[in-house]
Amino acid sequence: MRSTAKVALLCALILPTIAMAGAPLEGTWRSTDLGGPVPVGRYTESWGAGGGAVLAGTMLNASSWDGVTLGGSWSYSCATELTNALLLDDSVDAQGFGTRTWRKSFSGGTIWLSGSGPWSTGDPQYTGPIVSYVEFETVTYVAFTPIAATTNVQAAAMITGYDTLCLGFTVGNGAKIGDTPSGGTLPANYPALMAPGCAPGGVNGAWWNFAQLTLYITNCSVGTEEQSWGGIKSLYR
Repeated sequence: MRSTAKVALLCALILPTIAMAGAPLEGTWRSTDLGGPVPVGRYTESWGAGGGAVLAGTMLNASSWDGVTLGGSWSYSCATELTNALLLDDSVDAQGFGTRTWRKSFSGGTIWLSGSGPWSTGDPQYTGPIVSYVEFETVTYVAFTPIAATTNVQAAAMITGYDTLCLGFTVGNGAKIGDTPSGGTLPANYPALMAPGCAPGGVNGAWWNFAQLTLYITNCSVGTEEQSWGGIKSLYR
């Protein structure tokens, strides 16, 4: 077979691989409450029987919320707390008034970004594994009864098809809306509660509103499976 014919055949075989529009744009995008283009979010944490928000086994499920559509811009799910949370501060006094702050570390899970987001270069979506997810949760007590909780999140992820850790996101202010231990029922338009193993149909958990989000993308390098046209031609010189 002539060299030109070999090149043409090889291009036909790998065209779907190199047809990606390219790495997502580098930049920093903030949620609408901070003046940015990214919708704020809603979030649930779920656990099995006998579990709890600061105990191993808690699972995450979060999605964007623009007031109409849940999960239209971004979402992530199935990160799991493998060990009990670490108590960092306990100011609850003898009468049961004060706050407690925990550090919660989660493993696994995936993130999804819509291809219509401000980070897009034309691909229909961007997905990848969550590599690091740490949450700091502060609970306020009155007479030893938890009455409110806030949280902030620091996380990092990869984007499938690119070989660097190039996606990060933070939540500066999460507020708990309710939970099942206090007799609440998950409202409409919140991410589903998950059963152990991140299966549908969870019945135990809490639900939150997420605000003050920041998402940043930097240095997403091209994966090793992608090659330039010049690189392809060099194989047959």
